[in-house]
Amino acid sequence: MMYSIQTQVYGNPDYGQDPCEPPYGVDIKLLQADDLSQLKALVREWQYENDIGGGNWANPAVYKGNKVMGYMSYNGKIWNHPEWSIGSKEVA
Repeated sequence: MMYSIQTQVYGNPDYGQDPCEPPYGVDIKLLQADDLSQLKALVREWQYENDIGGGNWANPAVYKGNKVMGYMSYNGKIWNHPEWSIGSKEVA
């Protein structure tokens, strides 16, 4: 089964970036992989290539096939809710 994620980022106001738009020059991308470890590696590579930090990352949905299986935080963990809070559970 294919795993996928649509990268989702916003400008970081700490660096004078518009928080309503992706940072200048960053192209949003659909990443796909056969397994989660490969998907996480692709995300980390994309973050590095685009100079994306935790203040830019927007916890996009991770799909297993056509179904949302969770939301990826900047550190690559996948959670059951897009915004971490007490009671959030890591799903992968």
